[in-house]
Amino acid sequence: MADQHPIPKLRSPKTGPELLDMYFLYARSHLLETASILDRIQRAPDGDKAFADPRIGQLIAACDIIKDTAGYRGERFQLLFSDPEK
Repeated sequence: MADQHPIPKLRSPKTGPELLDMYFLYARSHLLETASILDRIQRAPDGDKAFADPRIGQLIAACDIIKDTAGYRGERFQLLFSDPEK
């Protein structure tokens, strides 16, 4: 069986630390925005009902993907938010 995730042939010309320097503030900003949105939803009237919505579960699952060191986070995000019925 072929490897489902072969090593990409095109690698970034930048090093990991260079990419971190480049993207850290951008990523931090988006994570902060998501955390603030979840707080806003939770504090709103019927916020607890909103937290029962499967979309909130998807956002929480996306946070788990971020923490996971297995890689292919972008692909797993796409699959998480994809509609399996289509």
